[in-house]
Amino acid sequence: MEQSEVVIWEGKTWPVGIISPLICSSTKWRITTRRIDYISGICGSEENTLDLRRITDLKYKRSCVQLLVGRGTLTIFSNDNTDPVLKISTWGMKRTYRKLKDAWSAARIVASVQL
Repeated sequence: MEQSEVVIWEGKTWPVGIISPLICSSTKWRITTRRIDYISGICGSEENTLDLRRITDLKYKRSCVQLLVGRGTLTIFSNDNTDPVLKISTWGMKRTYRKLKDAWSAARIVASVQL
């Protein structure tokens, strides 16, 4: 039975801080129960997709400052050659980490059953 794709988190990050809007450099993220889509580079010049089944590990971390302002950093490790490590640092990452962890576990179970 096919499970429908559900959006876990959508948002935008600014890789070079307050300078990002001036040079049209942001990363737009869309994390679903099946894949992670992200558009990055100058004026959205790169588009990438990471299938959840390619993820090898997840990590959530926040510094003291991030803790005080409610932010966190989600790190995604994968066996993808183009971007083996993805980092998303913004608000709401703790909840996103937990939902993504559940979706990743479900994707791995489905992949192992299909083999």
